Amino acid sequence: MKLIDAHTHLSSKEFDADREEVLKRAFDVCDFIIDIGSGTSHEAFEKACKLAEENERAYFTAGVHPHDAESIGQNPEVLKQIESLMQHPKCVGVGECGLDYYYEHSAPEIQKKVFEWHIVLAKKYDLPLMIHTRDAEADTKELLKSYDGPAIFHCFTGSQDLADFGASKNFLISFSGIVTFKTAEDLRKVFLSLPLENIIVETDSPYLAPIPMRGKRNESSFVSHTAKFLADLRKISLDNFTHQTSSNALRIFKKIKQPNRGA
Repeated sequence: MKLIDAHTHLSSKEFDADREEVLKRAFDVCDFIIDIGSGTSHEAFEKACKLAEENERAYFTAGVHPHDAESIGQNPEVLKQIESLMQHPKCVGVGECGLDYYYEHSAPEIQKKVFEWHIVLAKKYDLPLMIHTRDAEADTKELLKSYDGPAIFHCFTGSQDLADFGASKNFLISFSGIVTFKTAEDLRKVFLSLPLENIIVETDSPYLAPIPMRGKRNESSFVSHTAKFLADLRKISLDNFTHQTSSNALRIFKKIKQPNRGA
């Protein structure tokens, strides 16, 4: 079993010049990648869908990023288009969606309304939420308190309280290259406090390259650096860490078709 990059933006323009090479490197270390189809227009999830259709080991999600809740999250045609993708055989999640009060590119009340729409969609199609939450923990928990489906806190940088809330609801907590940064001591403490059954890994590429690749364009193959760092932090083998986190990802992304590896 190899790693799974649970959150990448490989269909974004930053990879237009060398996407095939990046994919090849990705699949050297990853069994699967999840390309995230949310952004400033419908093109984001259309591109993510196309990448997944063209690559057997790539899957995608569709949704509206909280930054774009005002600009596209209230467009009924866009929302209809997103919902139409939920039954696509390679669409494995809803989002990324959620709340971001740090930048507040969209008004909080509109962000909450659009996030609620995603929650309903996840319930309807029995797909996990891919949640983005920043400086909005109280409202995030409030909106999710009655939600009993699967979810991922992606690129987790939140508090111990939010991590405990997620674990109590059997959500997965996804760690990116941020956890390797020198300034991330509190985040490492959160990681060590959580059951391994609640942990997955991601790149959020092209952003947030882990040490020792800091400063470079991030890509899915770099997830191996984050995984090795976390395995060492946990004092377990990389093989054990890989097996557990990939098993966690396959448990929540139920539409991923695993290859027949033989006896």
